[in-house]
Amino acid sequence: MAAIRTRRSLKAGHLALVILPAFFIAGFCCWNGPQSDHFDGERFFNKESDNTFSDHLKWLWEMKTVPWPGWIDDPIQPKPPACVKDQNILRVTYINHATVLIQTNGVNILTDPIFSERAGPVSWMGSKRIRAPGVKIDDLPKIDLILLSHDHYDHLDIPTLKKILGTSRPTVLCGLGVAERLSSLKYDKINQLDWWQEYMFSRTVKITFVPALHGSGRGLSDKDKTLWGGFVIEVPAGNILFAGDTGFGDFFGDIHRRFGSFELLILPIGNYEKRWFMKSQHMNPDDAVKVHKMLCASKSMGVHYATFNEHPEQSVDAHEKDLKTALRKYRVPENDFRILKFGEGMELNKTGSGNQNASVLKP
Repeated sequence: MAAIRTRRSLKAGHLALVILPAFFIAGFCCWNGPQSDHFDGERFFNKESDNTFSDHLKWLWEMKTVPWPGWIDDPIQPKPPACVKDQNILRVTYINHATVLIQTNGVNILTDPIFSERAGPVSWMGSKRIRAPGVKIDDLPKIDLILLSHDHYDHLDIPTLKKILGTSRPTVLCGLGVAERLSSLKYDKINQLDWWQEYMFSRTVKITFVPALHGSGRGLSDKDKTLWGGFVIEVPAGNILFAGDTGFGDFFGDIHRRFGSFELLILPIGNYEKRWFMKSQHMNPDDAVKVHKMLCASKSMGVHYATFNEHPEQSVDAHEKDLKTALRKYRVPENDFRILKFGEGMELNKTGSGNQNASVLKP
């Protein structure tokens, strides 16, 4: 069991964590390109509902935080293997927040890596973590591919990237405009993608950047100047969706029509209150279970919860309780949609002839 030390969250402190980073713009960036159904020539936009600036102010004014632990000590988990060579085996390790290690077919993929103490513009400012990453950064295997869903501080962390890029030299995939966020790293293996654009990493690994309902920006004047999204990973073990940060939308139906069923979904299930505001930013567990069913997933795992003390308007374990309720509501077995411990690994081994959805779960 995790050891918990509790403190009470203060509304004023959380307002400061939301507002102050807006004045520290880490390099103004802008994508220059043709207009599209999600880009007006200056800013990207959601094709579905979105919040206005006045909505943000109303949300901040109405924010009522609840007690969160000051720190949680999680049980130590075994280190992930150096690689998984078998193309029929898919192993995922939950590290923290939206950082997941995906291993299959000899390839190591890392999503939205963040190992810093705070998610913010400088080391002493931003949302503070309440638990350590489940895997130490020095215990990561060699990373071949990094997927960056968007440029918010809790998903794109420059200190973390600097260290991993210096040791592993992975390929980096991100949305349009995000490469400029990484210009200080002077790194030459960055590929920017538009929605539905594909990238062939190898003969057996194809990545597609797919829509999400969210936003981008790291300051007051750069809102939605870069593109956000999720990633579909096509490998011999089956289709994987890393949804990034997203609300629920019709685009999940588009993903299903293009890719069919999925072996694994990696879906955000935290930071979803107040619902009137967050529904266009973050899914709640009910939304996530609906996506599990829509995409005919063999297995799903939840991420993006109980890591950073960002705007706690729900209890630190609300995602667990609400997920159990949603699974009962939609009659989905609990073993089909997992919440892993921090640092815990899960292995899916495709079995059977021609049955893409048959898998054996092994912790």
